[in-house]
Amino acid sequence: MVSQTGPRARARAWLLSGALLLAAPPALAGDPPKHAPPRDEQPYVHKGFVYRSTTAVRYNPLGLSTFFRVGYQRPLLGPQENILLQRTNIGLHVVTTITPAFLRGGLRLDVQPLAFLQFLFAYEGMALFGTFDTLQSFRRVSEDFGDDRQVERGAQGLAYRTTGGIFTADTILQAKVGPILLVSDTQFIHTDFTIRPGDRFYFDLPLSMLAKDDGWMVTNETDLLYVTSFGLMAGARHGVYHTFFPAEAVAGEEARASAITPIEFAGPLLGWQFHEHNGPKRFNAPGLFLNVSFWIRNPYRTGQEVAATVPYIVSGFTFKGTL
Repeated sequence: MVSQTGPRARARAWLLSGALLLAAPPALAGDPPKHAPPRDEQPYVHKGFVYRSTTAVRYNPLGLSTFFRVGYQRPLLGPQENILLQRTNIGLHVVTTITPAFLRGGLRLDVQPLAFLQFLFAYEGMALFGTFDTLQSFRRVSEDFGDDRQVERGAQGLAYRTTGGIFTADTILQAKVGPILLVSDTQFIHTDFTIRPGDRFYFDLPLSMLAKDDGWMVTNETDLLYVTSFGLMAGARHGVYHTFFPAEAVAGEEARASAITPIEFAGPLLGWQFHEHNGPKRFNAPGLFLNVSFWIRNPYRTGQEVAATVPYIVSGFTFKGTL
């Protein structure tokens, strides 16, 4: 299933919200223009209730999800001439991700103190339904957690329903110079699930990798895009996901631990941003996105079970609005 804070399917890279725009140099004081150029319209920040929805599908691994958030936000500084101080805001949101395999939801605090910097802090509960051979847990990192083995384990009754909690601290950096847009999203994630007694690890379905229960992971996705004036965006995405394995948990299996984390991918990214109204609107800024990446590091998808030439594909539709 597709990760929500994700990325991954959240379409942050192709949305221009909060990007750092570099202003043209001012005219010399001794040579004023006869007619002042029209002043750019200030980016609108809504005070009140807002929402966003993203639905995405993925392949290799397979997934389907819908992410939705709704909450109250307010501007921090209001209209500003300094472009670094525009679009600042703070908001508290209810977030949820729905997939055929799990339901995830909770509260998220969004803080954007500068035009190019955003912080997100979320705590969510997660319930896995026991479908699609998940959740599966393991005692050692040396155990086989590939797709084929998980199907076999599921047939043996080793997949089960369970619940847990997820804390996420997220930092997003954004910059735009001319038509070039750069977005880097780094998340620190702590998970704690109810797993079988004696097991210490589990297969994390959103990130598709082995994780330490009651432990930490870090992810980074960086997008570099050329943004056209008519809505098309084209560029590339690079992603790295890493699990922190305590030394005592992988004692004697350090080589295996190093072989399964981090996982890494890269590939072309396309987006289409329809018109965004710079003001309150119930349905606003719809967009489409498509990322076709290839696995650079993965214990099962670079020739072990799946050929390295098989792409990792994520595609979806996103929109937002005010209430």
